[in-house]
Amino acid sequence: MKISLYLNDFETEKLFSYLRWFFLLVSLVLFYVPPFPEKLGFHTDSFMTLFLIGILYMSITQFALYKAKDSSLIFAYITRCGIVFDYLAFFWLLALTGGLKSPLLPISYLIVIHATIYWRTKGAFISAFFISLGFGVFIFYIHAVSFVDLSYFLFTIVFLWVIGLFGSMIVLRERVHLREKELINNLLHQDYLTELYNHRCFQEEIRFYHKSGKRYILILGDIDGFKKINDSYGHLIGDEVLQSLGKIFKNVLPKYDGSAYRYGGEEFAFILPIESNDELPQFFGELNKELNETHFTTEQWSVTMSFGVAIAEHDEPEKVITCADELLYYAKKSGKNRAALKNEKFILNNALNKGETA
Repeated sequence: MKISLYLNDFETEKLFSYLRWFFLLVSLVLFYVPPFPEKLGFHTDSFMTLFLIGILYMSITQFALYKAKDSSLIFAYITRCGIVFDYLAFFWLLALTGGLKSPLLPISYLIVIHATIYWRTKGAFISAFFISLGFGVFIFYIHAVSFVDLSYFLFTIVFLWVIGLFGSMIVLRERVHLREKELINNLLHQDYLTELYNHRCFQEEIRFYHKSGKRYILILGDIDGFKKINDSYGHLIGDEVLQSLGKIFKNVLPKYDGSAYRYGGEEFAFILPIESNDELPQFFGELNKELNETHFTTEQWSVTMSFGVAIAEHDEPEKVITCADELLYYAKKSGKNRAALKNEKFILNNALNKGETA
């Protein structure tokens, strides 16, 4: 198991969710297990109300986090509501545990850090401001003001603002590094034009399948007459065709748990981790339908493709690629707009009821 201190926003929010459960259980012990309440001077007047509200809120957010994705609108609401809930619960606990003399005071630093992670510099300053405001209410309206209390209050406020300032600097620097890392990763694994995985990524993936011993189907595809498209309409139109095909593949392949790659030029590769060849007619039927219904550029014409299909059991990657490449050549030689599968009767064209054996 790999242990890392690097967490993305989604993983960080899950960590804060677990921390809330931890603090809730610790608070329950501090308020109800002797001798803590007596020794610490905690008041239990409204703690059970806060405890039940916390259980309800955290149960809902825990379920929502389980269902949500890090890019979803639900996740954005959870993070914002979480910071507000932490703020209100913190001052509720502070009122029950001695105000600014409470041993729970350091939790305020976690709230500032939490807000800084999601709202950057704005979050740092807003959270520090409202916590300072809450402390001000305690020092000037709830407690009798003394020189010691005022000094303690000022030192606490200064540390809060320092943590917010340095926290925002660290978060901003980390985000710049993250963007650079994502950019480098995209350059290494993504084709710029089609936004599909590139040839390097294809080679890594096919070797992964071979080492894991998983069965997969490799499909190599080539655009029919692509040179004629470039010669007749120019390379910019050719690029538009490649981009449109990339969108089609990204729409169809995930339905079969497959991945699409730009193999090179006008050639593409698909890896389908399917157990039965019976799914191939459905896959090619859907792909062919998308190709026929997609009109490229203002000329309103469609393109066709030819495919070579290789079944990989435990074969070496080079052997599987060679087999798919030979079948692709056979499909092109046999009239194009078709998929050739070795020792099978299968053809891809507008009349899907015909059969051909490679």
